Amino acid sequence: MGVRVRRSADEAQRMILSAAEKRLRAGGPAAVRVQLVARDVGLTDAALHHHFGSRKGLLTALLRHAGRELRGEIETAVGRWERGSRDLSSLTDLIADCYERRGYARLAMWLMLSGARGKGSGMLSALVDALHRDRVIEAREQGAPPPNRAETLYIVALFHMVQVAEPLFGEGMRRSAGLPSDDESRDKFRAWLLGAFELLLRPNARSARRSEPSAVSSQLSANGLRQRR
Repeated sequence: MGVRVRRSADEAQRMILSAAEKRLRAGGPAAVRVQLVARDVGLTDAALHHHFGSRKGLLTALLRHAGRELRGEIETAVGRWERGSRDLSSLTDLIADCYERRGYARLAMWLMLSGARGKGSGMLSALVDALHRDRVIEAREQGAPPPNRAETLYIVALFHMVQVAEPLFGEGMRRSAGLPSDDESRDKFRAWLLGAFELLLRPNARSARRSEPSAVSSQLSANGLRQRR
């Protein structure tokens, strides 16, 4: 008879969440079943229910765990940014790894459709702070009005929406506009989006929208033409 290993509640939960994520990566939310995850970690179904209450409780905890991890990674990344050195491209790769490769965009969608509603907030607070700090400095240097923090919040919220939606709907949305569905088209679109966000972050973009509604659109069009060349 084997010796039963006694684990603390925290250790057992970490082990269960790690096993659940492996199944999420491999087969999406449908593959994360209580019986299968329990078997993976050598526990009974009752033990897993003791820790998470239900399958939905397990999936909710898994998404929250990933959110906490991603928040820490983002805080570390933007903490390395010096004045004027923001790197939205690397940040996009970091966030895409969570939502696309690890499968958390699908999980978030599954939970939303099942009626779950998130209670957390501020996952991207560090990014908001870093971007707004840069925008304030840039506006001061250019003699432009100080940017509204609410606008920075909107930009970051839009940036986050794009990252979540890309693995779920990106290919279909590009096809709907007449774009190819291959990897090259996806990469060009992502590069264009990063350029669009950089334009939105510029202090003069806010002024341009007030005085000349077509100014930002013109700049984005010009960027698109340069990429096609």
